Amino acid sequence: MATSTDIIEIFSSIQGEGAYVGEQQLFVRFQGCSLSCQYCDTPTSFIKNERCRIEGQPFTKQFSYVDNPISINQLNELLTPFATEKTLSVTGGEPLEQVAFLSEWLPTLKGKYRVLLETAGVNPQELETILPWVDIVSMDLKLPSVTGMKAYWDEHEQFLKLAREKEAYVKVVISSVMSVEDFQRAVELVAAIDPTIPFMLQPAAAFAEFRDVPDHESLNAWHEYAAKRLQHVRQIPQLHKLLKVL
Repeated sequence: MATSTDIIEIFSSIQGEGAYVGEQQLFVRFQGCSLSCQYCDTPTSFIKNERCRIEGQPFTKQFSYVDNPISINQLNELLTPFATEKTLSVTGGEPLEQVAFLSEWLPTLKGKYRVLLETAGVNPQELETILPWVDIVSMDLKLPSVTGMKAYWDEHEQFLKLAREKEAYVKVVISSVMSVEDFQRAVELVAAIDPTIPFMLQPAAAFAEFRDVPDHESLNAWHEYAAKRLQHVRQIPQLHKLLKVL
């Protein structure tokens, strides 16, 4: 049981990744992530955020602050000014690492928002716990040659089999050092479960010390390979970075 949790920020913005790119959504970014992807662009996930920041008007970058941790009732009150938004993106960090809080909080949102879960796709048991209150699953497929971490093939397979019970799509970050074997295995994993699941190629963006950005020719080649095995393949860069919004 978790009556409160640490939250990094709350804001309304354009969805910059995945199947709903370009749609304005409400975002709640949760603290904490046990992964260490070398291209990670959310360093606030790994530090203790004493306060949560809330952007009052979208795209203004004008914030108010409240102390962490935040209770369920307090969080819902903080979301009240954003009542016109239709989709709530639950993001992080890795929100499923806060599954005890989510399992209590998400049921209180029923009928208020369409809930989109943005996740690394490595916590299948936690997903199963909250799946009844999630409408859309945005699942990353973490390729070890890109992340610099160990492989999560088994976890991804279990996760996607659960996620496809709802609307689901897969995002794969592509870098210039990605191995052929990793990409092919990712495509085959999705194809074996359901070749109609949308498959998003997301080119890695330069951030901090990370510079392994793929070129257009490579992206097109990966796209062509995946499209022979999957029905819905797209290349989608991080739109929010291009627009320079949160």
